[in-house]
Amino acid sequence: MKTANEIFLFELAAMQDLERQARSILGLLIGTRIHDPTLKQIIEQMASASDRHSDRIGTCLQHLGAAPLQTRSGPIRGVQDDFQEFLRGPHNDAVRDLFALNAAQRITKLAIAGYEHLTDWATTIAAVTCTQCLLKNLVEKTETSQQLRKLNQTLSEQLLTTTTT
Repeated sequence: MKTANEIFLFELAAMQDLERQARSILGLLIGTRIHDPTLKQIIEQMASASDRHSDRIGTCLQHLGAAPLQTRSGPIRGVQDDFQEFLRGPHNDAVRDLFALNAAQRITKLAIAGYEHLTDWATTIAAVTCTQCLLKNLVEKTETSQQLRKLNQTLSEQLLTTTTT
């Protein structure tokens, strides 16, 4: 890489990989028999949103006249590895739901940090279409993060209550 624009394109590609891998992880979470209906609904919405977010990144790349790069996002792969390790052991439904919720929160926080950074960068280079696409993704991820935080409080309290009585 020789220019700031090339770094930006590299970072966009890494974010697109994050969205694709998030979709895969969220599919695994749904497939682990999540019992809390609110959590299941949020994770299903997140999976659908990841497709939209990836498409918006594609729109951004297209607008910049850039071909998608094959860049990997290392942090999302860590979330995936942790979840696969967790699944190797026996867990009750409440613990599995809480772990799935925590994985969803990690995915969301990674995406928020990435979108904040990329939105600032797109604004700096005056890539208006990219800024709009990335900002939409950031707003949606932030809303999801708030839902997950609220649910985490509830599920954590429920789990603490059942394990201490």
